[in-house]
Amino acid sequence: MAILKHIAIKNTHYDAALDYLTMQHDEFTMKPVLGEDGRQLPREEYLIDGINCNPFTFAMECESVNAAFHKNQSAAEVKAHHYIISFDPRDRDENGLTLEYAQSLALQFARKNFPGHQAIVCAHPDGHNSAGNIHVHIVINSVRALDVEMQAFMERACDAKAGYKHHVTDKLLSYLKQETMSMCQENSLYQVDLLNPSKVRITDREYWAEKRGQAKLDNDNAEKIKKGEPVTETKYETDKAFLRRVISDTISDSDSYEDFCKKLFEKYGISVHESRGRISYLLPDRNRPIRGRQLGTG
Repeated sequence: MAILKHIAIKNTHYDAALDYLTMQHDEFTMKPVLGEDGRQLPREEYLIDGINCNPFTFAMECESVNAAFHKNQSAAEVKAHHYIISFDPRDRDENGLTLEYAQSLALQFARKNFPGHQAIVCAHPDGHNSAGNIHVHIVINSVRALDVEMQAFMERACDAKAGYKHHVTDKLLSYLKQETMSMCQENSLYQVDLLNPSKVRITDREYWAEKRGQAKLDNDNAEKIKKGEPVTETKYETDKAFLRRVISDTISDSDSYEDFCKKLFEKYGISVHESRGRISYLLPDRNRPIRGRQLGTG
């Protein structure tokens, strides 16, 4: 299943994007990985191309366009947009997805959906924690460099004109998700429905909280084993993951909504609150409740 992610970048240093795409970074801290000589280590494998620019002079060329149109002059402005398409790990082994194949798909996607923009397109062979998911990064200057023909997905006449900024709306994001789904379907790659909410909604913040928590737990357990102490927990769980699990267990054992609320409180100390049809859960060690919709539609 390919997924599409969008990040708005306000960093005035366009070089930071190229640096991240071509150099190694620690997956927990996002800090550069340095060699023994104190210099950054390049990524072992990647493919990179530029559209309407040279990828290695992307920063200078973007700044030149910005200056010509008097755009992106303040710190609050969005300087670039970063789109990430992550393919299903199974596509590599079952559907013949290679780094070169993914890069060619991303270049087609970028040329079609971000016409007139300077862009760097970079494919990486693996995701976090060696998950095996080939993924591609598309970073575009927020200011369009060239005039282009009006496209059906554009919402304003100026969206086709040079000097105007990339306009990200819910409608555009829905369109890009549909384009991602179509791209995968046309190329016989795994895909899920990106337009409907996920039954389990895990944000980047929760994903990294789980990763950091698990790493700390593993280190603590290793120390306990060295000291001959017993290990009681081996899997770290975020508050949201804990909530999903106990809600699922409690629902299957409840006869009514009232029974469900009662059992959650008696067994886990979790208070259930409802306001205007929206449910939230307050864990005993938290001051702020977690809204049910943050957990996913399930």
